Amino acid sequence: MIFATEKAIKDLGDKVSDDDKKQAEDLIKEVKDALEKDDVDEINKAKDKLSEKAMELGAKVYEEANKKAQEQANNSEEKKDDDEVVDAEYEEKNN
Repeated sequence: MIFATEKAIKDLGDKVSDDDKKQAEDLIKEVKDALEKDDVDEINKAKDKLSEKAMELGAKVYEEANKKAQEQANNSEEKKDDDEVVDAEYEEKNN
């Protein structure tokens, strides 16, 4: 969970607000601290909070990927529309 959240933060880069980044980093620290204390209840609570935040970040990663795919699809459509089609006539010669 910690690794996945850290990766999501890294993958999103500047697309994540500083506030979201700080919240996620604080929750990661909470989980690590709970693991050191070896308190199962505290670990579960911290893990659940981090899981929620990770899901939010994951949704943002997914949204960004969808936006990029949509932009690429739109650019491809525009490029196809720009192609000029020319009608031509031809004759076959019999040898």
